[in-house]
Amino acid sequence: MKKALLIAAAVMFVASAAFASDAPIGYIGIYSDGAHSVNTICPAAYSPFHAWIWCLPSVNGLQAAEFAVAFPATAVTTNTAHNPLIAVELGNLAGGISIALAEGSCQTDWVWLYDLTMLYLGGVQVKIDIIPHPGTLPEPAYQFATCELGYPIEPCIYLTPLYLCWTPDPGPLGVQETNWGAIKSLF
Repeated sequence: MKKALLIAAAVMFVASAAFASDAPIGYIGIYSDGAHSVNTICPAAYSPFHAWIWCLPSVNGLQAAEFAVAFPATAVTTNTAHNPLIAVELGNLAGGISIALAEGSCQTDWVWLYDLTMLYLGGVQVKIDIIPHPGTLPEPAYQFATCELGYPIEPCIYLTPLYLCWTPDPGPLGVQETNWGAIKSLF
């Protein structure tokens, strides 16, 4: 019984930390709504839908970000709207993009970067993923530049893809990867 209570408390702690504005590390994910709450959608074939790219900065804030997006062949982007606070965009979403917010626009809470209007062509269940920017050095990564002096780079955690027509609905829950030894060491 104690183990069950300990596990439940640990799950609640991790879940609340993932959505707290004072999180020690930043998060990035794709959602189908402007409230960053829905990660599964099943539009009718040839129907438009939205894919929002949202970030939750760490306690150090968000001034810039680098990432790429893997689009499935059955989802076509028809319009891309970016957050008006974005002052610099280098690259493109599919090939890798680096964005910087305007000077003095440090973000410390959830912020959307892109609202993509897309067209679903139908077919099998697929997902739209955030992937590492292939041009970052020394290796591909998704990362944020903080608001601290000198805008230091810190890694971020990929929170969730956008699942299209996933069965069962909703799509799988996003979890942080670990190994069995790390889980056993908790007890």
